Amino acid sequence: MNVTRHDNDTVLTECDLGALQRLVERLEGRHDIKIIKQPGICLTMVRAEDSLEKQEFFLGEALTTECEVAVDGAPGHGLCLGEEPVRGYCIAVCDALLHREAAVPSELQAFLDEQRAILEVRE
Repeated sequence: MNVTRHDNDTVLTECDLGALQRLVERLEGRHDIKIIKQPGICLTMVRAEDSLEKQEFFLGEALTTECEVAVDGAPGHGLCLGEEPVRGYCIAVCDALLHREAAVPSELQAFLDEQRAILEVRE
């Protein structure tokens, strides 16, 4: 696999929400998806590292949305900045499909590759 600037998590958090939602809607028809934890808003501590002493510290809290699902029995976790329940759910579904033992669905891989290219052009 080619090393790129944007890992899958970055692509899923930065891509067009409408396109991501349409992808997940198509995937829902092909997979058994159970919501373990509904998308919910929470505060997440943001870690940082002092550049001189290499000491880790907490910069503060960030408002995030998180969701947990099971896709065909495989666990998936979605976490994104802000109040974005749809994106949190979509990320969780994609996470489960990317980390299960079966092959990544070709439609998901094609979506990630396409969105990664869009992000690289945008930068």
